[in-house]
Amino acid sequence: MYNETIDASNKIITSEDLQEIFSKINEEMINLQNLSREEELRNQNIERENQTWTYKDYSNNFKCTFNFYDSTTITVDNYDGFINLYNDRLTEIKDMWVRCSLWYYHGVGYHTEQVHNSISLGIYNHKMDIETNLSSSDIHLNSVYELLKNKILNAPERYDDIIKNKNKISSKIGFAIGMIPSLIICTLLAIIPIVRNLYGMTFVLYPIVTAIFGFLIGNTLFRGGIDKLYSYIEPEKKYEGWDDTNSKAIYKDDINKFTSKSEILIGKNVNNLNIRNQIRELYEKYNKYIPTEIMILVALSVIMIVVGKLL
Repeated sequence: MYNETIDASNKIITSEDLQEIFSKINEEMINLQNLSREEELRNQNIERENQTWTYKDYSNNFKCTFNFYDSTTITVDNYDGFINLYNDRLTEIKDMWVRCSLWYYHGVGYHTEQVHNSISLGIYNHKMDIETNLSSSDIHLNSVYELLKNKILNAPERYDDIIKNKNKISSKIGFAIGMIPSLIICTLLAIIPIVRNLYGMTFVLYPIVTAIFGFLIGNTLFRGGIDKLYSYIEPEKKYEGWDDTNSKAIYKDDINKFTSKSEILIGKNVNNLNIRNQIRELYEKYNKYIPTEIMILVALSVIMIVVGKLL
């Protein structure tokens, strides 16, 4: 027998991953039950001392306790009721505790020994505690253990590029969106003679004003949407000290705390992976705008010089 705890910190475990693990547990419980019945039929006409057993007197116990955000607690002791409740109230689950235990005897004739295997899963929105107590000779729950281990080892990291590059992503999206109205407004301002003359005096005035104005518009008017998406997945802030110059407290992302926890996609975290994908799609979309906007800015800058000098 051996015991092992699998570390799931800084991992994103999806609800689909969990369901696949639960399904594997149920599959192996059914397989063992069928194998035990086959052995009973095979041994019923054989003398006791000659009987060979791998899964004699097999029994199992499956139980799950759900805690919901509405402060209700439900305990289920059968798989079908459990999986139905899991799927129906996935967004309401605060935490859950799942345990599967198996008992059987193996050996020959009168010389048999009991085997007891168990897997316990403590599942919270910020961590996943996995404890196993398995016999190395049991391929069934060991296959569940291997699936658990592979799901965790191959799970995406919580502290990913979306979190690491938050400022760059937010700024670029805001800038790309803000440049569209900025180009229009700054170009229309050329109608005013004094502005037109200023544009004509130097090549850098129009692009600098347009770029600054685009940044301000984007980060003032349009950044709220991306910041709202980030509010669901970003690290908590920790106090870093006091800024005497600006007379305010300094807070920074608590990366150590963030990476020490998991992100289990149940309850309030159900849509977190979709939010990450949405942020990535927005970044890829608007990042493509910037080269085109820069080319337009350069072309308009030349036009502003010509117009400013001729009119």
